[in-house]
Amino acid sequence: MNKPNFKDLKKLIKAISDTNEAFKSIYNERLLQEESIKQLCNKIAGKQAQKDLFEVSVDELKNAKAGIRVQALIDAGYRNLGQISEATDFEIQSVNGIGEKQTEAIRSIITDFANSLAAKVTIRLDIEATSDNAEDNVALITALANYINSEKVRKDSLEAASNLDTYAQKIKDSGMIRNSIRWLFSNSVSKQNTVAMADSIYEFCNSAFFERLMHILELYQEASNTSQAMALELFGKSSADFYAILENLGNSTGNRPFVYDSISAQLADEINAINLNLDEFRGTLRAYQVFGAKYILNQKKVLLGDEMGLGKTIQAIAAMSHIHTTENGKCYFLIVCPASVLINWAREIKKFSNIEAFILHGQTLDDSFARWQENGGAAITNYESMGKIVDRIDNHMSLSMLVIDEAHYMKNPDAKRTMYIRRLDNESERILLMTGTPLENRVDEMCNLIDFVRPDMTKEVKELANISHLPQFKESLAPVYIRRTRQQVLKELPEIAQELEWCSLTETDKDRYRDAVLSGNFSDMRRVSFLQDDMSTSSKCMRLLELLEQAEHEGRKVIIYSFFRETISKVSTLLGSRCIGVISGDTMMSTRQLLVDKLADAPAGSVLVSQIIAGGVGLNIQAASIVVFCEPQIKPSLESQALSRVYRMGQIRNVLVYRLLCPDTIDDDMMLILEEKQVEFDNYADESIVAGAFDNIMDKEWISKALEKERQKYLPMVI
Repeated sequence: MNKPNFKDLKKLIKAISDTNEAFKSIYNERLLQEESIKQLCNKIAGKQAQKDLFEVSVDELKNAKAGIRVQALIDAGYRNLGQISEATDFEIQSVNGIGEKQTEAIRSIITDFANSLAAKVTIRLDIEATSDNAEDNVALITALANYINSEKVRKDSLEAASNLDTYAQKIKDSGMIRNSIRWLFSNSVSKQNTVAMADSIYEFCNSAFFERLMHILELYQEASNTSQAMALELFGKSSADFYAILENLGNSTGNRPFVYDSISAQLADEINAINLNLDEFRGTLRAYQVFGAKYILNQKKVLLGDEMGLGKTIQAIAAMSHIHTTENGKCYFLIVCPASVLINWAREIKKFSNIEAFILHGQTLDDSFARWQENGGAAITNYESMGKIVDRIDNHMSLSMLVIDEAHYMKNPDAKRTMYIRRLDNESERILLMTGTPLENRVDEMCNLIDFVRPDMTKEVKELANISHLPQFKESLAPVYIRRTRQQVLKELPEIAQELEWCSLTETDKDRYRDAVLSGNFSDMRRVSFLQDDMSTSSKCMRLLELLEQAEHEGRKVIIYSFFRETISKVSTLLGSRCIGVISGDTMMSTRQLLVDKLADAPAGSVLVSQIIAGGVGLNIQAASIVVFCEPQIKPSLESQALSRVYRMGQIRNVLVYRLLCPDTIDDDMMLILEEKQVEFDNYADESIVAGAFDNIMDKEWISKALEKERQKYLPMVI
């Protein structure tokens, strides 16, 4: 029996032990990274609180019941707590009647105020910060990037680290001979065990697995030392991940997440008690998204009505991932969505989960369906294709979850697509309806959606619909309906500024608009300043070019919306190479996403031009921070949906919205009616289920009146 080379063996065992300790330190460093983030958050919040003290009147000291001579402080020129906090003890005690003990009391009170204010500070990460906190902001972003990158390595290497630790412990427990002297005096069994263990150690250290362990350590070293430049780049691409960490590690209340409303404490506790398994989920969820996924799993058949831009798709995928991980056997998920977002759903499922995705659409539908049926996973189809697959599922397959995206598409119970989908209610253990605009016309239509998932609740909802402004109505919906708004959950969203750009008509504008008015063509009137062939004579285009020059100078990217294909064609031609592409109703689904990706990688000043209906749904266009509307839209929701493509989770720059308008044209009346509709919409949209109930297409009577009003303006000119 050959004696092992104990000198070499000792080195190999040490290498394994050192590697194991290095992996343990990877996980131990998590606490150090978290503490670093907390300290930076406290520093930023503390500085902001110090500024906020200047907004707190010195009169607040009267409420302290410490006998402080507040009037004497006021007479000495102190108007707020900020001024006092910056004063020295000597300066405070120079005030008549303020001694050492009162100074201590004042300091204590101001400290309590500052701590209270700091706890309520919402930290907004700003890559363009020019304030006193700019350096701290960048430091915090870098610390968060280190944590996010490190967590990815930690998560990906968890199984490997566990296997390494098990093997290192096996070596310790093996009782193998470690030196030549012991070998000399050991029995044959011990020697045989030692030789076997030595062979195993040699094999282990020469294995691809051990080489992978070394590579993981290199990756972690890089991940935990992210440069400022790389951190800022990562933040620009995935800021939502950074804010998700802040919710857990940031200051106590300022970044505390809003997760639900109008849900009873008992139901909330029941939902929160669910252990959401995210082992196979490759993303970072915000707290409200975690609650949303748990809500879906716990209630099983629900309507998720979160406002656009809050990640309803991610919540659905998280719930699906939990099911896929925890349930034995094949899981079958079916997602029904508009054709425009088929590709987006497939990309998101692949990006965030281990679930295989199959698109059931077009010529490959039959083949994809067969592979889905054989392998399990997520099938994604559009409403128009439901008629081709419903018979193959109804009474033949069991679905783990049926997801209906943009569920308001099936609000009409008599529509074929609605009837096809409703046939699958018994085949689906869970049903998730998703829509950011729950109701477009009548409460009855919303009741139709609820009737699909919870028919037992339909009668109660209808009875309470007329008291939609009361908490009782919202609470009655809690078992089936949850809605959160951007204002509630995305405290970090940057500001949004909206400007009306009134453009004086050129002579050509006037001539072409007059022709449209006298012909009684409402659509042509709406295209004022885009009616001529030569866009150099267009007042709106002149202003548009000025805005784009400004955008390029400020390092911004732009999306331009119009309802009319002819307008977007003329605008894209005018812009030339600065336009990276056009999205219209004819643009293929895959091409739409490619154009969005292209805008993200394009230089400052680049523009994406889009027909508002085609580009206003299903796309995430946070790369743009300037939105231009070429004309007022018929209803507020069109603009709201389009704007939500840009002003949504992940947007890190303040958003500028410009509406190009011409005075003394149909634009005047359009803006007035839109303002009226917007007021009605705002009064109801976030208060109850009647969101969008007043957002209807303009009636013929209003259009007729507007046409006649404009005709009377120009009629005398042709007499």
